[in-house]
Amino acid sequence: MPAITEGWNALATESLHDNGFLGYVQDPGKELKDGQPVTYTSKPDFEDYGLGCFILAGSEMFNMCED
Repeated sequence: MPAITEGWNALATESLHDNGFLGYVQDPGKELKDGQPVTYTSKPDFEDYGLGCFILAGSEMFNMCED
């Protein structure tokens, strides 16, 4: 449980911008080097799929807290 909590806190505080933009997402591609990581200072020029993963992680945290 401590590793799960630490991971979620990192996602929620480090990856999520104040304006709701999700950063540090890797572009889908053939290889990792084909994509550009999205950071706080860069904007994406591709369709990324990180938001779904973030929402899934949040929903699982919510489910764990309900129990």
